Amino acid sequence: MSRPGPAVNRTAPDPDAVPLAVGAELHDAGDPHLDRAGPADPVFLPEGTAMADEALAGAAYRRLLEPVRLGELELPNRIAMAPMTRSFCGEDGVPGPEVVAYYAARAAAGTGLIITEGTVVDMGPARGYRGVPGLCSDVQQAAWARVTDAVHAAGARIAVQLWHAGRLAHSRANGGCTPLAPSAVTAAGPYIDFADPETYGAGLDYAPPRAMTESDIESVIDAFARAAVRAQHAGFDAIEFHGGSGYLIQQFWNADSNRRDDDFGGDVWRRGEFASRLVAAVRAAVGPKMPLVMQLAQFAVNDFGWTTWQTPDELATTLGRLVEAGCDGFYASAHRISTPAFGAAADPAQRSLAWHMRCITSRPVIAVGGVTYSAPVQQTLAGTPAPVEDPINAVTALEQGDADIVAIGRAMIANPDWVRLVSAGRWRELAPFSRELLMTLR
Repeated sequence: MSRPGPAVNRTAPDPDAVPLAVGAELHDAGDPHLDRAGPADPVFLPEGTAMADEALAGAAYRRLLEPVRLGELELPNRIAMAPMTRSFCGEDGVPGPEVVAYYAARAAAGTGLIITEGTVVDMGPARGYRGVPGLCSDVQQAAWARVTDAVHAAGARIAVQLWHAGRLAHSRANGGCTPLAPSAVTAAGPYIDFADPETYGAGLDYAPPRAMTESDIESVIDAFARAAVRAQHAGFDAIEFHGGSGYLIQQFWNADSNRRDDDFGGDVWRRGEFASRLVAAVRAAVGPKMPLVMQLAQFAVNDFGWTTWQTPDELATTLGRLVEAGCDGFYASAHRISTPAFGAAADPAQRSLAWHMRCITSRPVIAVGGVTYSAPVQQTLAGTPAPVEDPINAVTALEQGDADIVAIGRAMIANPDWVRLVSAGRWRELAPFSRELLMTLR
């Protein structure tokens, strides 16, 4: 198979200029190996041959290829492409032909569900970084329709991740708008945008946000609902809300960033009001059949120690409201899928966030973190290579109740054909990840 069009390049950052904690939202690129042949239908071979050994190895990953339902949506297998910020959509936020080819390549290699990069619901305060896509204009909607057509033609399903950066936005990326947040509490850490080389090592602070009024809250919820309707018209199969990584939805859940004393702040229940109303508004706008998924995480891109729920009971309160509002599934983001969600005092069994989410909601859960590479995201973005390890932990996550669907992140940047190789037992052929891959889009 030929490469899907010309690469799009950007200048690589100075290796010494990118600090460690630059976050898990990758502003990135791929390095496909699209000439690799995919696996044939299963065959029986004499034991002891190289082909027989490969077939046996591939059988270990067969569980990943089982179909699964996400609400009303039937998925061909249990492998998803994780949402990763790409920042190749220009200042107008419109996906071009290279973005179409990028997602289609992963779909053609057997990925069951493509989840897009974070897609903003407005081109002002919602926008956290330059070059990110939007879904708030007719032009953007038409461009996304070309993406969904290509993904469907390749046999996969596709969800859009709707996103508002909240206090993690910056005037450099959003046209000079003041960031919005539940409360006027400035985010910690340096602001870094891989699509904006002048931010590398610049030590830029996040700007003080403006506390949202109830009118602001209504406007943002309406923006999500309108973007969701556009997603339907553009041919998306599902909608995911970005409620992780420290962005706006998570800011309402977190007591550090939400210090309100009205209906949207206070105890865990009231801090869930914003997300509950948002999901309910989208459900009313798109009808009962469109699957809605909420992403959650126990960290922020600017602060990997920023936890939101201190106990499983707190998490259950938040999740219960989301299920009642209309969520069909959830997405758990962690450094590794098996990372304990809580301290030992709160959860002596030290179960993962995804495990708790599945047990609490009885809804399907997509889990991401540490499949294929053992080096954490923040280390690889700081220049530490990410060597390949056996991705059998993806199967383990399914078998141990940590996930119904496993999302692949960095490894699918470096290997668009991850599914093809792993399902054939050829995982040793997977390419390692390095941050240099973030500088091109193929």
